Amino acid sequence: MPHFPSFEHWFPPSAPPKRRPAPAYALRHPTEEDLAALEGRLRDWMEQHGSMGPGRAWSRNVAGTSWLAEADPAGVPAEHPRLRPQAQAGRPLGILLGLASPHATAEASIQRIAVDPEFRRRGIGRALVDRFSDAQERSGASRLTATCRPDDRPSLAFFAALGFRPNAGPGSRKLYGVPAFEDWEGPGED
Repeated sequence: MPHFPSFEHWFPPSAPPKRRPAPAYALRHPTEEDLAALEGRLRDWMEQHGSMGPGRAWSRNVAGTSWLAEADPAGVPAEHPRLRPQAQAGRPLGILLGLASPHATAEASIQRIAVDPEFRRRGIGRALVDRFSDAQERSGASRLTATCRPDDRPSLAFFAALGFRPNAGPGSRKLYGVPAFEDWEGPGED
């Protein structure tokens, strides 16, 4: 029949979302005060329950190995004037909380990574992981791990795109179709 909707009309081919330009940003180590102030923002950025930040006591030890991406509006290109109001000076765009293992000196671990939803898919998360990985490699780490919930599909896809693989070692089992460890962070925290 002419003008009858085709299969592609109802089921268009899936294409990856278009990547938007990133605002100008700088990466630096967060301070203890930055991490305490970000507690509320992390709750908005992530779809998890419970405490999102590391807590002030823990942040004293992890601030030097973690990374914060914050906006630098002076560096926003003129062809992107719409980004200028969004990227206020010093506005946190993303954070990576990571540490070097005190027991397994060749291992570094990403405990949490979050990017402001308004600025996702712009390379900020990858830049945070790359900076952390490079710094830890210079410090002697040869293995990088990340902690992620097995039901957090966006995070799993992000880490898979960076080359991470789920740990299917002893004690793991498939949860939500992914090798994972039951009650890893406590009861019901896989």
